[in-house]
Amino acid sequence: MMISSYKAAQLHMEKTRNKAKGRPMHGAGWRLFQDGDEYVVNLYEVQIGRFLPDNTFVFSVGGTMAYSVAHSLSATTHRNLPFQWMRVGPKKYRVDHERNIDGYIWQHFSKPTNAPIVYPDLKFDLGTGRCLNPLPDENHKPKVDTDRRRVWLAALRAWKLRLKAAARVGAFDALITAEKADPTHWADRPHWNTPEGLDILYKAIKDGDLSTELLQLFVASLTPSWRTPTSREIYEGVDKLTKTYSVELRERFGVFHKGE
Repeated sequence: MMISSYKAAQLHMEKTRNKAKGRPMHGAGWRLFQDGDEYVVNLYEVQIGRFLPDNTFVFSVGGTMAYSVAHSLSATTHRNLPFQWMRVGPKKYRVDHERNIDGYIWQHFSKPTNAPIVYPDLKFDLGTGRCLNPLPDENHKPKVDTDRRRVWLAALRAWKLRLKAAARVGAFDALITAEKADPTHWADRPHWNTPEGLDILYKAIKDGDLSTELLQLFVASLTPSWRTPTSREIYEGVDKLTKTYSVELRERFGVFHKGE
């Protein structure tokens, strides 16, 4: 059942057996919790937003946090909340209340002025569907510190060159063989989309780390159960990680001015 108002959130939580554990919503990962007089919506471990007593909904996520659950947000937001959600760029998403959408969803979101880019604290009036605090698109463009950007690019290039050279001489081969013989349990593998995983990747690039322990982490996370990858494929997988999480890594390098 979609929860479209503060009152509906109240009623949904009244039927839960254990408020500390929250109550499932519709579809995998969606859950409602009570926090004082507010009702919190989580998708897996990501807080999406809150129902407030004045019958408004305030989003807690921006593009970076939303990215980790982007598929679920695009596919099932409308089944749980009175909003439609669409990706409009790398880690950039527009959202709008269903009251404001007349016709095809993709047509509505194709016009930038129709719907705001989601950011933490974006708020909607649930009675009218009106967005109360949209920001112009230009506000979402981070300002770059050119000196820090040079540091990031130099560190990344140097680290990837060394990693590629290591892969070329088969540095991953023995680790791949060991991983296939005794696979690392899913829970013990690094999850690169988490703050902990991103910190590991950032420190490796910053410090030029190519330790055996780090290479084992890459092999554990990039070795599928159904076949044996090559050292080159592991390198390509790491290269893809640095591109996928480029924004988060650049943030850690201080490329973007604080507060942007």
